[in-house]
Amino acid sequence: MSHNAARFFNRELSWLQFNQRVLDLALSAAQPLLERLKFLAITASNLDEFFMVRVGGLQLLAKKNVQRADVAGMTPEEQLKKIRERIRVMLSDQYRCYREELEPKLFEAGIRRATFENITQPQLRVIEERFDEELASILSPIALWPDEEVPMFPEPELCVAVRLQTDDHENPFRFVFIPLGKQLPRFLTLPSETGYEFMLLEDVVGMFAQRFFPDETVVATTSFRITRNADLIVSEDVASDFMAEMEQLLQARKQSHCVRLEIDAQSSATMQAHLTQSYHVSPADVYPIEGPLDLSDMMPLSGLKGFEQLTDEPWISYPSEQISSSESMFEQLVEKSILLLHPYESFDPVIRFIDEAADDPDVLSIKQTLYRTSSNSPIVAALMRAAQSGKYVTAIVELKARFDEVRNIDWARQLEREGVNVIYGVRHLKTHAKVCVIVRQEPQGIRRYIHFGTGNYNEKTATLYSDVSYMTSDFDLGADAVSFFNAITGGSSPQPFHKLEAAPLGLKPRLLEMIEIEIDQANRGGKAFIRAKVNSLVDTEIIEALY
Repeated sequence: MSHNAARFFNRELSWLQFNQRVLDLALSAAQPLLERLKFLAITASNLDEFFMVRVGGLQLLAKKNVQRADVAGMTPEEQLKKIRERIRVMLSDQYRCYREELEPKLFEAGIRRATFENITQPQLRVIEERFDEELASILSPIALWPDEEVPMFPEPELCVAVRLQTDDHENPFRFVFIPLGKQLPRFLTLPSETGYEFMLLEDVVGMFAQRFFPDETVVATTSFRITRNADLIVSEDVASDFMAEMEQLLQARKQSHCVRLEIDAQSSATMQAHLTQSYHVSPADVYPIEGPLDLSDMMPLSGLKGFEQLTDEPWISYPSEQISSSESMFEQLVEKSILLLHPYESFDPVIRFIDEAADDPDVLSIKQTLYRTSSNSPIVAALMRAAQSGKYVTAIVELKARFDEVRNIDWARQLEREGVNVIYGVRHLKTHAKVCVIVRQEPQGIRRYIHFGTGNYNEKTATLYSDVSYMTSDFDLGADAVSFFNAITGGSSPQPFHKLEAAPLGLKPRLLEMIEIEIDQANRGGKAFIRAKVNSLVDTEIIEALY
């Protein structure tokens, strides 16, 4: 084993170990039943993103026969081999948990999935009527002819493949795909005297597929799902219109290579071979699934009304005792700085801070970064309101926030229409900092009020993730924040900071310096202490310094 291999974990295998820790919560009988289902759904959603980004990127390197090893000493092909082995074990654990534990226990608790084998006649009549009156009108079977490219579904999307018998002796079978889309509910509710009974959309489509082809014979149906590579990079050096370039990149994602094919394990060898060939998937990247595809769709079930005894008690974010409801945020921040710990303390003061700024006639300008926001963001609404009232509003909207690009492009356009100065981030970098600067005219002169956050300006995720908000009118921090904004919007290097550090300029050297101080302190026999909270640690210099 090389020196590096002994000291560094492979990034991808390490991430899979993180997902295993989430899966362990789903496997734990100590967790309430619907919480276990929720954790199972999270692991499936996590895997989708992992395939789209990490596996997709590695497959491109492997196709180019790149032999460069990572810090753990593994080439792209070696990493892919290990990843596939690890994921197959994880999938086995996921579906064993679902089939052998969660589904039977949910059935006992009154949450029951109906199938062709156990559906009652009254339920069958309801589902048949719904298929004829609704589903048959909405869904569109797409015929696949020989030598024709397969359709480019938005991915990852669940589909039903239908194999039909024909009278053509040369081509005795033909195939049709039925994309299920995201507009229709995955769970079709059935009449039930007790509890909640449902049928999965793909089961209903498979059951009534014959009605799409009245003059032909349906030989077989199967559900499948493809995942495409999303690890595509915008050409920032040649992009004259960055937003248009991002939109082209999003379009390119829909046509990128297929990194994973999931297919019902009960499907025939003929069907598997046809799908594998149609999507040009390596057999190593085909995953037969022993249960419903896309377990991430189980998330809504975990919040079913009437089954609260199967969940944890709802978490309530408490109002901060530091904040008065009778004084404006500005009055309070003149007296003291405020630290909030979310989700334990409410995110409402942050929204209130920006809301008050939008409506305060003494506020001259607002500068804010936006990375991931909610679909009906009150913060974005406040920025637009501020601009409409004549305030100078600048928003740095990061178009490269992965999988939020469409929403951010939408917000950027709306903000621009309302008179906000919109900046699309920095070339070759992501603006990941969460900062808001409010400049206010007061009797003694201009005062700056600042919010720094480790999370996003998203009131919904602020109830889920642990993050820190710091609000202050500190002079030096205000000067630093303005310098930070001006450097990004002006495309220049920032003035020397007083109290902040920002990547990629000063943050890493400062962290290394602080680590060295603790090493020196320990060598002298003094008290040395380092505590860090990070999402992911991949910088080799920092890792070596910590060793």
